[in-house]
Amino acid sequence: MIGSAIWAAIVLVAGIVVAVLVPEFKWIPLLVAGVLLALTALAVVLKRLEVKNIAYQVREHDLSYRQGVLIKTVQTVPFVRVQHAEMVEGPIQRKFGLATLNVNSAGPDLSIDGLGTDDASRLRALVIERAGELTEEQ
Repeated sequence: MIGSAIWAAIVLVAGIVVAVLVPEFKWIPLLVAGVLLALTALAVVLKRLEVKNIAYQVREHDLSYRQGVLIKTVQTVPFVRVQHAEMVEGPIQRKFGLATLNVNSAGPDLSIDGLGTDDASRLRALVIERAGELTEEQ
């Protein structure tokens, strides 16, 4: 959302500056800026819908992650295949108390964005614990 707001401000300022500098065609940059702002607003609405449709589930033997609005995907990583799990916090994520959990496995990797730092830390510990338990059983 922050990136979209910054992008919208840049487009709006650029459209106004170009319209002032080239007065004979001032409607063209304003039209382009308007279209870009409308597309940005659509992207924000789709992102909000996507966030509402994100879910993860920890089951006995695996971790599943569901996402998507138009194209829905479900990724499942068995704990037996987990090789490494890490919690990543970028500067903007840290500001808002968010983190990303990356689970590396012997198959496809799994990345869960937008978790609270406490939730990401607990989920990371749980994934590592379950992966260790299942590895020891075999």
